[in-house]
Amino acid sequence: MEYKTHLVSTVVVGLPVMASGGQVDVLNMGMLVLGSLLPDIDHPQSFLGKRNKIASGLTNKAFGHRKATHSLAALVLVYWLMSVIAAHYLTSRGIYTPFWLTFGYLCHLLEDSFSRDGVNWLWPKKRKAIHGAHQVVFYKTGGLGEYLVLGLMICLLVIEIRLLWIGQLDRLLAGKYLTNLQTWLFSLDQFLPFIK
Repeated sequence: MEYKTHLVSTVVVGLPVMASGGQVDVLNMGMLVLGSLLPDIDHPQSFLGKRNKIASGLTNKAFGHRKATHSLAALVLVYWLMSVIAAHYLTSRGIYTPFWLTFGYLCHLLEDSFSRDGVNWLWPKKRKAIHGAHQVVFYKTGGLGEYLVLGLMICLLVIEIRLLWIGQLDRLLAGKYLTNLQTWLFSLDQFLPFIK
């Protein structure tokens, strides 16, 4: 999936969730957007790869594309690193940054799961490829299917922005679910070394 489709699709999913908890602000939105692009740091021609050539080159040489950075292990590592950064270097305004960065990262992985190549969620364990008739719904990166998804997501984003503007977006989802999930994740932080 191209960066613009990842970006728009992740914002479409994340914005109502963010609004339900009253957490729509520039910092949280920035973390969501960064998370939606971060897994592709392993590809030198990706949006972030072109802007961070050293990190992209090293990651690509070490792991290749859609290997380590497209796994549950990387998802947990990103959450842990951002939690350390938030605990030591951010004010109380940044309390939700680990959640939103990880949410964006997870959305990227889910979106790539529907591509022809899929995602190896359990990396470094090898996976069996799912292609053709066994894969019910899939798209080809840069193909017509992806552009149809992008068009649909842009339409949904326009509707969500309008709902946000008139103060109705937060009513799409119950905020208690977001709060419960974030409280549970914060309770896990005590088991992660170096956070406190």
